[in-house]
Amino acid sequence: MSAASAVRPLRSERARAGLLWMADLGAARRQLLVDLDPALEGFLPPARPEPSAHRDYRGELRPGSFPVTAEVVRGLGVDYDLAGAAVRSLSVRATAAGLRVHLTLAAPRRFAPSEGRVATDGSRKPWPAAPLRFSFDDVSDFGFDAEDRVGAVLNCADTGLAVTLGRTGHLLARVGTVWPDDPRWHESAAARAADPGTPHERRQRREPVRAATLTAQQQAAARALHMLMLQVRLVGYYPHLAATVPVSEICRIAAAAGSAILAASAYRGAARDKAFAALEEQWRHVPPHLPTAPVGPGPAVFRFVSYTEPHDDHDVARPGSAVVLAAVPGEDPAAPWNRAGEEIVQPAQFRLASSAFAGVKQVRCDAGALSIDDTFAIHPQDR
Repeated sequence: MSAASAVRPLRSERARAGLLWMADLGAARRQLLVDLDPALEGFLPPARPEPSAHRDYRGELRPGSFPVTAEVVRGLGVDYDLAGAAVRSLSVRATAAGLRVHLTLAAPRRFAPSEGRVATDGSRKPWPAAPLRFSFDDVSDFGFDAEDRVGAVLNCADTGLAVTLGRTGHLLARVGTVWPDDPRWHESAAARAADPGTPHERRQRREPVRAATLTAQQQAAARALHMLMLQVRLVGYYPHLAATVPVSEICRIAAAAGSAILAASAYRGAARDKAFAALEEQWRHVPPHLPTAPVGPGPAVFRFVSYTEPHDDHDVARPGSAVVLAAVPGEDPAAPWNRAGEEIVQPAQFRLASSAFAGVKQVRCDAGALSIDDTFAIHPQDR
């Protein structure tokens, strides 16, 4: 908004500074900008390599996300008992580049923490298993049964990654990363090896863009547009709400927002204030959430499926759950399909294979249980 509202001689300079600042926030943010506009690939500087470890405010070492390589897998095996690890959660998402799988393994440590965990009542208790959070992209094959979720084997080859889960679960992917989300990681063998080469100083990032002062009308329009963007982001961060977010209506309201801001900025004085007030009026009416449309029997295209096992999180009991998000046809077969969602708490059975995401599938519904042939099944607890 600041760049678009600036006078023309300063507009390009501020836009360039804003792009450079955003790209400097990390490789993932830079890639997002390039995905939005491939022409930025040649304009933005190369992404700086992310450090494998960094220090927190106390100087203790904290891990970053490591690429899943043979060396990293060997290091994980030194610090954690992968054979005794259990699948705590997984999610499978259909993307333009194929399936993306997020997998969390709760792995017992092979090293002994120097001190116990401080519980909510102030007592010292043993540390629970450490969450190892994996992300896999370009997944070509996948299968998992929640009744067979203990034990993991990771193999790396030039052709990609192969993961075995339990006795029969499996995953084949082109690339992957892992983040050991372990509060005691600084005592691991991997941390001790990384400690001498990890600086105590924080990496200096590019200075934030110095924004010009916006008028009250411009600020109000910016806040309204920001709220629309936050509503859309709910779909990615809270998949169980995705079927209720009116994405199509939000996209219609915010369509051509960049051009509208430039057009409003072209006015001067009271005319500019009036133009931005009109944009704020248009953008601030966030459509209400839609009623949840359940995934029922009939044709469906799966977009997201997740499973979480019951576990304790900082002395808080977290129930198990399974979430399904799919596209289903409406009354008009020629119209765009609608989103439907289903969340089952404490499922008694969960089974999923990658073929469930292969095009239109016929979903069966029997006494609350959802299934697709032998590729997908969720049974509620009372079944």
